[in-house]
Amino acid sequence: TTKAAAATASSPEIAAAQSSGKVWVNTESGVYHKSGRWYGKTKAGKFMTESEAKAAGYKGAQKE
Repeated sequence: TTKAAAATASSPEIAAAQSSGKVWVNTESGVYHKSGRWYGKTKAGKFMTESEAKAAGYKGAQKE
């Protein structure tokens, strides 16, 4: 099966990523979210560990 063009994650994917401590990286804005309304919900993004996100140059969100 092919994934939909939208990067928005499904609820089970979001729950699994959150429980494993991953952050959601908005690949368009360069900001990552640990939780909050944008976690898994931006148009372009992916899950990764916080250390991977920092190493790739992404910045933590100011407000969640």
